[in-house]
Formats: sequence, C-alpha cells, structure tokens
Amino acid sequence: MLIDRLLFADKTPLVLKKALDSQSERHLLIASNISNIDTPGYKAKDIDFKGALRAALGTGDGLALRTTHSGHIGSNKDDIKGLRAEPFIEPDAAKSNGNNVNIDKEMMKLAENQISYNATIQMMAKRGSTIRAAITENAQG
Repeated sequence: MLIDRLLFADKTPLVLKKALDSQSERHLLIASNISNIDTPGYKAKDIDFKGALRAALGTGDGLALRTTHSGHIGSNKDDIKGLRAEPFIEPDAAKSNGNNVNIDKEMMKLAENQISYNATIQMMAKRGSTIRAAITENAQG
C-alpha cells in the first residue's frame, strides 16, 4: 500500500532528522568559534554533514543507485541511523596568538547553516502536508 511505503519504507524522514541534528550541532560549533575569537591557541571547528551522508548512502562522488528491495545493494536505514558527522579543525592559517578564527568566514557559515536549517524544516513540513493530503484525500494547498 502506498501509505505504508510513504510512512515506513522511505529513508527521507530519517535523513531529514539527521540533517536537522547536524545543522543544530554545526550552529553550536560556529557559535563556539565566534565566542572564542580572541582565545589564544583556539582552533576553529566545523562538521561536514554532506560528506558523512554521502558515505552513509554509499554515493560518494559517483552515481547514486536506486533499489527496489531493501535486500538489494546500497545503504539501509541502519547506516543512516548511525550517521554522525565528526567535527574537524579548520585548516585556516593562525594569527600570531595561534587562533585561526576568521569572523567573516564564521558569519558566512552561520548564515549558510541557517538557510539550510530553514530549507530542511520546509521539506519536512511539505512532506507532512503531502502525507496528510494522501490520508484525507484532499488536494494540497
């Protein structure tokens, strides 16, 4: 049944949840970088959710394959459930005090992260309205 596939077989809700978790974690890292802008020896940190997601889905930089059965090749929900982007230290050059935080770069990352977070929320809301429309047999508005 289509509703069963929409609600339970699709990886999309889990990926969207992991994206929100990652964006929230990234926001905290960026805020920490900004708050430590004058701390001697502090190294700016970031995370790469896109890279972690590519690795979990097994797509890398190549072609993504779509399967028709959960037993086929490719990732499964357990790969996505265990998905976690690990923080890394930014490779930017350090100032004389050993700190490498660049306020312009951090503010740009903060704005980019906020836009991504809002887009993910909109995707979740749209998915919810699609499911609601399918259940109630009403057209989407």
